[in-house]
Amino acid sequence: MLDKLLNFNKDDSLILCYYGEILCNMRQYSKAISYFTKANIIDPENTHNLNKRAIAYYTLQDYNKVLLDLDKVIQLDPLNSFAYYFKCLIYYIKKDIDNAIMVFEECKKLLDFNDILAKIQQLHLEYLLNKNNSTELNNILTKINQISNIKNSELLLFIRCKVYVELKMYPEAILDLNLLYDKNRYYYQYISYISYIYLLREYTDFWLYLNVNNNNDLSELGIVYGFSKHMYKEIKVYFISNLVNLNSELHQLQENDINSLSEKIISSKNKELYLNLPMLYFQWLYYGIIWKINVKEILNKDCFIKFIIKSTDSEQYKDSELEHYEHVLKYEDVLKLEGLGWIEYQLPINVYEYYVQLSIEINGSINMQIDYFRRGYNKEEITYIPNISSMGDLLPNFHKFCPNVPETFKDKYFSRKEMENLLELKDIINHL
Repeated sequence: MLDKLLNFNKDDSLILCYYGEILCNMRQYSKAISYFTKANIIDPENTHNLNKRAIAYYTLQDYNKVLLDLDKVIQLDPLNSFAYYFKCLIYYIKKDIDNAIMVFEECKKLLDFNDILAKIQQLHLEYLLNKNNSTELNNILTKINQISNIKNSELLLFIRCKVYVELKMYPEAILDLNLLYDKNRYYYQYISYISYIYLLREYTDFWLYLNVNNNNDLSELGIVYGFSKHMYKEIKVYFISNLVNLNSELHQLQENDINSLSEKIISSKNKELYLNLPMLYFQWLYYGIIWKINVKEILNKDCFIKFIIKSTDSEQYKDSELEHYEHVLKYEDVLKLEGLGWIEYQLPINVYEYYVQLSIEINGSINMQIDYFRRGYNKEEITYIPNISSMGDLLPNFHKFCPNVPETFKDKYFSRKEMENLLELKDIINHL
């Protein structure tokens, strides 16, 4: 299906660039770079394409090539705010603080502070360069609080939340965290809220504070840590590593993984695995079931993954009285998930009861990792989770600073007919 996109015009640099963008969304970064490079040969002055290639190089942690592309962008477009933002960020990641500060000062002179995206970029860089300076952090707070309608900008709320956390102003940080939650509380948006949480999980003191007045004892569910309590209480994320607190034998299957939301996962390790979660209570009726999994390798065609759901509306129940649902992925189904990295997989089942008990059974022919289960809905059956270890200090949803080809060039380059022919990313992925 991806080839249909190229059939429009294989010599069109924008089509090649869009093809690369789709491959990046599918985490095929090296392949994407080859298409960005083809587009660059055809149109070496396309700064959008150069920025996109720089992002792909960044994900592969090839920072010198990132800087080369960004320098080309700045030479072609001296007011390109994203290029300055990204260049400063690269120097910061490389711990070259002198150059980071120099680029930041250039950025401040050139950027229009009345532009909200430029404003967000500048404040984010200022925060990173002053994380250990309480005076400067307070100055950043003053600047943010002078911006009108800050509640309309999730990224500004997130930056302010992080500043509050750094200053240990936890009550204020909680207010911003709640605002972020309120803006993403509907089913399809939970994944956006989770992306912010990824970048806050390291602040253990904050999560302890958040739960200091929470008298709910969730130890019978294996939930004992402040961060785990918040994720279960707010958006019904149940970390699979909680099971280790209920069954010590699972400790041998537990592994550390920075791309896990809890940083700890359970791996099948090429063995048969059956995990039975405790009975969980959800206040809402009618919800979907989503598992975050990573199918690393299929070792034998004789394999399957079975998802089991038992549910009831009664707190007092007999096992024989439970509603019972099963969803089985056979070899052909599992093959579509192999090598995708971490994904959220949404079961084609809706649950209508308050109490739910989930199980997952993995045939021993699959090397697979599990991070969490959560209640909710995504727009697609498969939702790709960004590689957190490679995204580093980039803001969540940073793609707003550099939209894809159809969004960027719809008025200038594409006719109405061409725009109608461009395939949607979700349609392409659905037919892979």
